[in-house]
Amino acid sequence: MKLKYYVIAALAVSSSSYAQTCVENQPASQNDGQFIDRQDGTILDIDTNLLWAKCSLGETYTAETNLCSGVPTSYTTFQEALVVTTDSALTTIGEQSGFRLPNIKELGSIVDYRCTQPAINLSYFPTTINAPYWTNTPDNNGINSNHDGLIIDFTEAQEVTTNSSGMTLIRLVKELN
Repeated sequence: MKLKYYVIAALAVSSSSYAQTCVENQPASQNDGQFIDRQDGTILDIDTNLLWAKCSLGETYTAETNLCSGVPTSYTTFQEALVVTTDSALTTIGEQSGFRLPNIKELGSIVDYRCTQPAINLSYFPTTINAPYWTNTPDNNGINSNHDGLIIDFTEAQEVTTNSSGMTLIRLVKELN
């Protein structure tokens, strides 16, 4: 069991050690000012009215530094991802409950298509690693034969996994009323 965590930790460190590449002369994926860091472990997307977890599930948010630390937890199956996100101890962030697994459209709204490795705005989601992230959208067409749910791989902003490590992570979201 310890070996599994060491392997995941090594992959997380090696995945995040690559330099992100962005093409600045491409059209922006998000509007200026679209994201607001609420300094409580959450990021508000004012265009979609969605509140995102700053950290991947399994990482720890520290309010004093406004940073995420630790190693994100990998979830092997779609069912495992669905079940774990029903645990209120894991889905309460910034003293707010009700966070859940995003659908494919919601998760796609935070992809920065100008960037790769990872394809996300690291100013707001600084510890995102090059790995696929689960959504709650079933994979009814067999896009990824080894997954029952749709994912977005933040390595290259694709809805198919390009990740050979086997890690599949979770970033939680909730709607604001």
